[in-house]
Amino acid sequence: MIAPTRISIDAVHAPVYYVESVTSTLDLAASLLADTATPTPHLTTIIADRQSAGRGRLGRSWITPPGQALLASTIISLPVSLHADALGWIVHACALSVRHALAARLEPLGHTVTLKWPNDVLVDGSRKICGILAQLAPASSPFTTAVILGYGINIAQAPGTLPTPQATSLLAEGDVQAGADPTAVAHEVLAAILAGLDERIRSLVAHGDAESAGLAAEAEAALPLIGTRIVLASPTDAFGTPALEGVALGLAPTGALLVRDDDGQTHQIDAGDVLATGTPLTPVHDTKEKRANN
Repeated sequence: MIAPTRISIDAVHAPVYYVESVTSTLDLAASLLADTATPTPHLTTIIADRQSAGRGRLGRSWITPPGQALLASTIISLPVSLHADALGWIVHACALSVRHALAARLEPLGHTVTLKWPNDVLVDGSRKICGILAQLAPASSPFTTAVILGYGINIAQAPGTLPTPQATSLLAEGDVQAGADPTAVAHEVLAAILAGLDERIRSLVAHGDAESAGLAAEAEAALPLIGTRIVLASPTDAFGTPALEGVALGLAPTGALLVRDDDGQTHQIDAGDVLATGTPLTPVHDTKEKRANN
């Protein structure tokens, strides 16, 4: 295992470990969690300049030039007494924390930052700047449940160097500091994300459910697709074939998406790809390109 170096970042109190290059920060976080000699308390975070085997959902590859993105994984420690339904909200808590951190930089530049269910952060409703993964991991204590959140945020990629037309970065959206000092900006963004995660997860644990914690309302407000007609593809379909069309009603107590089809039946969707939104829906074209940056 690559030996990470613990570093100090302003306003971050949990351990942050840095490696220049790693196969995946998610994999390294899981290894550190299993290594009892390495302290990995709640919000311990691993960051890297480069991932050789970074991945998105369904094992899709996620590659970015070295030093141009915030590549991070954060260990979340939860009490085993927390209801299982609440676990589905951890990824939403992360997405909202990322959204808040990026909005602080991009909204003054005239942009909006919203969420795309289930795990993307978008600029102006169409350009992806961040993707998030969550996985359960063996906890270091019998009294806790561990979740590892992996997230990649495009910081300093210049326009024209991004992998697809649907991708963007802070620099591409006009944040000149992101291009001048990407490491400093990445650290500032990370500090804001961890502060937001700490606040939201503390509230979730204290209240026991997302609705009482205010997390459900916050997540639904950040998802423009709520109340619109959508087309969904199965999460295991690499070709993006439409599998369900209906109205997105909101989020279930588990964090899943509730969709009512034209027959009036409500479906609880735990995973999938949103191919199109709007009323009326237009035919779905260029599906392969739409999914390329997921």
